[in-house]
Amino acid sequence: MLPKKRQRNVAEQNALLEARLLAEASFWREKDLPVALYEYGRANGIRWDAAIVLRLELNFPGMPEIWGELITDTERFIAFELETDETHQILRRVEAWRDITDEQNFVEHNPGFGKGFGAIAMRVRRELCGLRGSEHESSAEPR
Repeated sequence: MLPKKRQRNVAEQNALLEARLLAEASFWREKDLPVALYEYGRANGIRWDAAIVLRLELNFPGMPEIWGELITDTERFIAFELETDETHQILRRVEAWRDITDEQNFVEHNPGFGKGFGAIAMRVRRELCGLRGSEHESSAEPR
């Protein structure tokens, strides 16, 4: 029989999520983004120096060549799916480029699970971009 593994408490779970988001966002700030994503984002007004990628998947089976989520320089959450060529340089079709900000939870103290995903993601963006405060920081209602 295997020993019972202790479940992580809320603070530990929040810290793990923050570390995962920080690692992913840091990786894509240091590495060149796929050209198709970079150019399409720029064409849609994103300043990449003040935006972060929360998740970016390339060539995932059953999905468009590029998909994921990001936070823009204006603190909007975007879910995207882009069909590209195999080098990710030529954009063939935009499957999705959707603002999902209103679906995020920006509450800092949720009973049972602590900080909302949106609150943690915004903290990561502020840390990586050297920013203070946020329009969502004082919001007490989940979004």
